[in-house]
Amino acid sequence: MGYLIGDATSGAHSTWAQVRCPLIGGYDQYDSVVGPGSFPHNLIVDSGFHADEGYFLRVINWPQTSTWFDTNSNPHTEYAGPFVGWNDGGGVSPYDSYFSVGAYDANINDTTNPVYTSVNHNLDETDVADSLVGLTVTYTSGTFTTTADAFEQAPASTPWFGQDIGVNAISAVTDISTFTAF
Repeated sequence: MGYLIGDATSGAHSTWAQVRCPLIGGYDQYDSVVGPGSFPHNLIVDSGFHADEGYFLRVINWPQTSTWFDTNSNPHTEYAGPFVGWNDGGGVSPYDSYFSVGAYDANINDTTNPVYTSVNHNLDETDVADSLVGLTVTYTSGTFTTTADAFEQAPASTPWFGQDIGVNAISAVTDISTFTAF
């Protein structure tokens, strides 16, 4: 007995044996399409970044949402997935800005949400180490090189916003080296 890969009736089996996804331009820039079963089989991404070679990155599953309550019993929706995000410090000292690829409104940042963070990015850790650390990111007021902080799954402290890019204004990411914006 076997499974038909991508079959809508056999469960959550990906068509390519490993789900692949681009870096998504924001938590509101995608839509999952559920097939005849209860699992999403297609992902429509409105904006983001795909590798120049045309390949997508391996992810452990499609972007997804979950609900949680903060310490004041306020409801939240976490968007987990490889979302390109930033937290703008405004370019005014002492407020640093941050860059991350990961979730939006994650419960790890209970008291500071909603913000982007690198946790729950769903990326394959081998892809992170091999192809995402050391990239040049172009943003509103300059460039920087990504470090592991931008993709940290288990930060040592909270709240965690990703990679600190200093006292710089950031309102858009326009380019990531070795990736093409769409």
